[in-house]
Amino acid sequence: MSKCRSFFFCILMVIALACCSTNQVGDVPSDVRVHAIKAGKHTKEDVTRLLGSPTSITLFEKESWLYIESKEQNRVFLPAKEIERKIVKITFNADGTVSKIKELSKDDGRDIAIDNTVTPIAGKDLSIIDEFIGNFGRFPASKGNGR
Repeated sequence: MSKCRSFFFCILMVIALACCSTNQVGDVPSDVRVHAIKAGKHTKEDVTRLLGSPTSITLFEKESWLYIESKEQNRVFLPAKEIERKIVKITFNADGTVSKIKELSKDDGRDIAIDNTVTPIAGKDLSIIDEFIGNFGRFPASKGNGR
């Protein structure tokens, strides 16, 4: 009986460990490549050549390119938990040259409250029957030749 319990416990542990995994989302260039970029010297083309295409481009204030990487831990019965985040933000001047390079982590993030209210739209609230009946007479009758 003791061997049966041990075997069952081992099987349960193997299943639990198999269900817990770490996933990487996105990709941040290596520190060597990032530090090779100099503010005031390099352009967007240089950054693309050295780091590749950005994960995201912001257009607020000055244009910035974001390279984002996140590591999440998936757990058996719980939602995924972000354990690490790295962001490289490269801001450009109006002439397309690099003005600033900033590295951010998970600790630099902010929680934003989501507003779930719905904006009402102007117009009538019609039921399906109202919409169906309202379409009678709106379309021309066919001419009898099937077209």
